[in-house]
Amino acid sequence: MTRNIKLILTTWCMALTTVFLFSCDDNMPNPDEKLKGNTVIVYMGAENSLYSLSNLDLDEMRTSRSSIPEDCQVVIYRDAELKPAIFHLTKDGISTWREFPEEQNSADPATMKSILQDIVKGFPSEKYSLILWSHGSGWIDEASNTRAIIVDNQKNSADDTGLWISISQLSNMLSSLPHMEYIMFDACYMQSIEVAAELYPHTDYIIGSPTEIPGNGAPYNLIMQDLCTADIQGIVDGYASGYTGSSGVLLSAISCKDLPDFCTGTAKYIPKAFPKNNMPKIAGIQIYAPAYGNTDSKQGIMPVPYDMRSAMFRVLSNEDYTAWEALWRKTILFPTQADSWITKYRTSKFGSFHCKMMDPEHYGGISMNIPNAEYDSKGWNEQFQQTQWYEKANWKQTYW
Repeated sequence: MTRNIKLILTTWCMALTTVFLFSCDDNMPNPDEKLKGNTVIVYMGAENSLYSLSNLDLDEMRTSRSSIPEDCQVVIYRDAELKPAIFHLTKDGISTWREFPEEQNSADPATMKSILQDIVKGFPSEKYSLILWSHGSGWIDEASNTRAIIVDNQKNSADDTGLWISISQLSNMLSSLPHMEYIMFDACYMQSIEVAAELYPHTDYIIGSPTEIPGNGAPYNLIMQDLCTADIQGIVDGYASGYTGSSGVLLSAISCKDLPDFCTGTAKYIPKAFPKNNMPKIAGIQIYAPAYGNTDSKQGIMPVPYDMRSAMFRVLSNEDYTAWEALWRKTILFPTQADSWITKYRTSKFGSFHCKMMDPEHYGGISMNIPNAEYDSKGWNEQFQQTQWYEKANWKQTYW
């Protein structure tokens, strides 16, 4: 099941949560002492259909604490079906650092900023990393047409309606925090060039998937040590190793120090590759959500995310593609692929509830939007014009 599939909280999960919440020990940090390593912050926006799965991931983190190095700590904010709380996890145990007596909206940018600033103040550290755990919809939200991550229904229920944080709001919030070793999205559709072009100043690496991820998300029991040591390849490969076969997962890491050159280099090709008055044929380009847009379904809930490398291979000359691919290899790291992966959208293109890898040779691990005249009525082309990527990649000269 994907992150977008509504799930039922079982009695077993409730029992597991009870064990987790009350299995606390006295390992509180000293706010006057700076940790000489990495503090991994996990922000779990789970007041939605994922709330039961947040219990499972919390337990994976708790049971894998023996792999946490001495110079690392994990601080977890969780807003789900219960009152929000912040937990402190080290190799020695887990403690409840703070419980909030009132309901919070974890998708409110002001709330997120306050929570993360409090964590940074309460857990001083030489390095920080951030995991954003929730629903995601890439650069544009299927509900309100704004780029988005995290949804909070304010109902303490398995409901996916409510407020989202836009990517521009997220970027503004991150500017108030220390620079991150990495930002990992344990959420669907977040590894897009439109998202990366806004967030790259705040972190060394961005880790995520260009499509839907399995419902259980990251296998924290397999990657806890890599998360703590900021071993980027270890995180990507370890995450992917938790899923095989028809429930595979697509992942990559973006080198943010190389992203400006990637944007500048790509800007040389965008105007001649995607002119509005002479758009190329896009048949055969790898797509990540065949039911999105207007391609294969009447749903039309989001623009289609296309694999960027697959797209550039088909629209550029051999000479231009070779030059562009060199930029891609330097910037997009450790792309993992699968033959197929589960989607919540049933499509005639692939059948059942699966997407399939159509172009494995040119799989790139990062998605891009390709404007479409049919998007005008939905406001998606206008939204696209507001992105940093539109400006950085010279899309204006395409007349889209």
